[in-house]
Amino acid sequence: MKKVVVIGGAVIDLFLYPHQKMKLYDSNPGYMKRSFGGVGRNIAENLVRCGVDTTLITVLGKDLWGQEIYEHARDLGMCINYIEVNETPLYISVIHESGEDLVSVALMDEIEKMNKEALASRDVFISPADLIVVDTNMSEETLNYIFRTAKVPVFVDTISSQKAMRIQHYLQYIHFLKMNLIEAEAISGYRIAEGKTLDDLGHYFIQQGVSEVMITLGSEGVFYQTKDKKELMKPIHTIIKNTTGAGDAFFAGVIYAKMHDLDPVKAGLAAAAINLQSEDAVSKEMNKQRLLKMMEENV
Repeated sequence: MKKVVVIGGAVIDLFLYPHQKMKLYDSNPGYMKRSFGGVGRNIAENLVRCGVDTTLITVLGKDLWGQEIYEHARDLGMCINYIEVNETPLYISVIHESGEDLVSVALMDEIEKMNKEALASRDVFISPADLIVVDTNMSEETLNYIFRTAKVPVFVDTISSQKAMRIQHYLQYIHFLKMNLIEAEAISGYRIAEGKTLDDLGHYFIQQGVSEVMITLGSEGVFYQTKDKKELMKPIHTIIKNTTGAGDAFFAGVIYAKMHDLDPVKAGLAAAAINLQSEDAVSKEMNKQRLLKMMEENV
């Protein structure tokens, strides 16, 4: 079985939901749901739920939340190796009554302690990988170390426009790059509003040495480009309960497809649709049978 190593963030997600229509600058009655999150951790959990041999390398606090994340990963069958820090990273999201993320605050500074020295000492966990997945929560120095030492394809999720800039000078080392439109524009300097097209954006990244480029477009779907093909596909229509984590599920679906010679766009959209139906950052309904069925039903 092929092995994936995910290097990235693991956090506690706190989702705050209003009971009724949200009123800004006011107190809104509501309820809270807590779940395990973090882009890297979410991708890893989705892959494990789909039967992929996955190791997560991350940071966890000495606190109870760090222990809970570790035990949850162990119970899922995920191999997790972590750098111990003082406090487990935290992500707080206020959810609009429509299910969209209204505003979020990410307490992620501790992830900076996942540095090149910490990763070098964990080569025994990284070297068996057939594929490495990273998010851009880490410092540019750490990402540079991963890119320059990796001996297998590296898949990257850029997370945010600010953190996406950390990979700007290392595109030639990236096999598969997944971004949203804002992140793609930030890295490339191209702007759709200034006359550039999705084709222009995709071509830019291919010219820089990226083998496969995916630009997610929210309700408009996803744009995919390689040297030999380009494709724009609409999302699968579904009931949306929470958009947080959908992008991570999407990328896990893409990775699963690449490991099993399936269509990465269709698999990504199918995985995202499954996740959108859940209030959790990772749907408990995610598994390879459900993923493949969703793909078949939306050909």
